[in-house]
Amino acid sequence: MEIVEYSRPRSIDEALRLIRDRGGTPIAGAAWLRTNVKTIKLGVDLSELELDFIRETERGVEIGAMTSYRSIEMSGMLAQRFGGALGAAVSHVVGVQLRNIITIGGTAAGRYGFSDLNTMLAALGAKLVLYPNTVLDFARYLETGAGGPFLIEKFLLPTRAQAAFAQMRISESDFPVLNAAVAKPEGEWRIAVGARPGATRLCPRAMALLGSEARPSDAAIAEAAALAATELRFGSDIRASAEYRRAILPALLRRAITEVRE
Repeated sequence: MEIVEYSRPRSIDEALRLIRDRGGTPIAGAAWLRTNVKTIKLGVDLSELELDFIRETERGVEIGAMTSYRSIEMSGMLAQRFGGALGAAVSHVVGVQLRNIITIGGTAAGRYGFSDLNTMLAALGAKLVLYPNTVLDFARYLETGAGGPFLIEKFLLPTRAQAAFAQMRISESDFPVLNAAVAKPEGEWRIAVGARPGATRLCPRAMALLGSEARPSDAAIAEAAALAATELRFGSDIRASAEYRRAILPALLRRAITEVRE
């Protein structure tokens, strides 16, 4: 990756102007961005914008766009609110050094198909806040994008939720073959699947089958898990075939749904 011009704005308004008016490319952790071979005409470094935070508000939990994976992994408040599911979704990513670099905003901006964290956020019903004052449903954003140049400010999560994360990897630090997340943020079941190898998608039919049932039976869980495998599209890559991904998804979802049920 080559950056022709580099800027480190001191305010979020300046950063947005560089991105919108001059076609700048936001640079967060740049862990994934730097693997790109394209030339960036203007790199906009977001490190001075004070967007590294995890905090509780009256509306729920806010996570700033520049918050690192390591901060999410080590946050006691997030572990208490979401049962360790967010930490589980980032703890498999390579090593501590890289998790200190990768940011939640950079991962979301790329809408990467391999992202474990995007899958967990979609299951939690997270909202994406674009500066200034644009709030998007995160799962919907993963499907459609933001519709133009944008700057991620923060993420809004519910106050708390029962949640679980499941994944299949060839090795501990490899990209996932498939991942899945299940949550009940407001008493309603939410199921998200990523690394298909496409980007994360919800499973609305499986979610509707479980509905608001607090403790679904083993039979209902198995039915929902099997249904999810039929409503998603899977692809093949160097890690697995589409058929293999479809075959292992029900097992991952049965484990995750059962964990949330308990």
